[in-house]
Amino acid sequence: MTVRVATVLSAREWEPSLVAHARDTASIRVVLRAFQPRDIETHASEIDVIVAGAEVAWVTPHQITTWTRLGCSVIGIHPPGDGPSASLLELGGATEVLPDNVDIAALVQAIRFVAPSAATSLPGKRGQVIAIVGARGAPGCTEVACSVAMTHSHDSKTVLVDADLSAPSLAVRLGVAPRPDITDAADMVRSEGTFDRSCVRAVGRMDVITGSHRTGEPPVRAQMLAGLVEAAASTYEIVVLDVGSNPLSDTLLDAIDSVVLVVEASPVGIVRAARTTSDWFGPTPQIVVNKARAHNRNETVVAVRRWTGLDPIAVITDRPKVRRNAATGRLPDRSFVKSLAKIGTAP
Repeated sequence: MTVRVATVLSAREWEPSLVAHARDTASIRVVLRAFQPRDIETHASEIDVIVAGAEVAWVTPHQITTWTRLGCSVIGIHPPGDGPSASLLELGGATEVLPDNVDIAALVQAIRFVAPSAATSLPGKRGQVIAIVGARGAPGCTEVACSVAMTHSHDSKTVLVDADLSAPSLAVRLGVAPRPDITDAADMVRSEGTFDRSCVRAVGRMDVITGSHRTGEPPVRAQMLAGLVEAAASTYEIVVLDVGSNPLSDTLLDAIDSVVLVVEASPVGIVRAARTTSDWFGPTPQIVVNKARAHNRNETVVAVRRWTGLDPIAVITDRPKVRRNAATGRLPDRSFVKSLAKIGTAP
């Protein structure tokens, strides 16, 4: 489904540039360039998204509220650095507020992402969603996520999703092409209510949705990511999310059934994990201690229990083969995968 867009006519460069881009690429369809409020209200049923600049006198908070009540999403555009204009757009309930020097490709992506989503028809049974998270400092979330997905893929239909929006690494870790990616999948969910195999890659017995590496484009928004996760849970028995150190949004938390917190087996790693658990909201995380040393394994477990208040469900010893597989794009080591067999069960 092509997103139908109405712009409010403006002398500023963003409006004619957006119209020209839509005409040249067909990525969106501009159905109206409005000169006055009634132009939009008359054609509201034919519009998905309204893009309006704060420089237009009649683009007021009240007008934006009227548009949203008509069922349209609204992107408000303001001059860079004009805080009062941005505040007025937000006050009216604009779905997204952007400066007018935003890259046109990024603006188009924002338009696609705020458009009303197609209804998703879910079957009676929903798949289980497992989120793999960690404190900053590379504790090994991606390796754990890959291994958890591999474990479940032996007897369940499983998809691994790179939900690390700030530092996606699954494509590099598994040695697959960067496209299709999570943006393609999320966009298909928004327009069609689901995604198909054109958005995934088969790696071993599991399917993989890689993260977005698109230069100059904003990451997938939390609402779009949650929609993608729900669509995946309607298709797969197990959905594994590699979230990394990113905070879990409320919308994503609602979609998650269980959480695995990866803790690096070092003093700094344990302290960072303790900070994460002290601020934690959501399902009680299962603790996986990664990169443990054989000679002080027991002491590490005691320290993790003391600082986080949680008992580790798995302790993974640091092995050269694990590092070699990660560096060369091979699937995780069999012993590493076996260590995580309990992940996804009730804590």
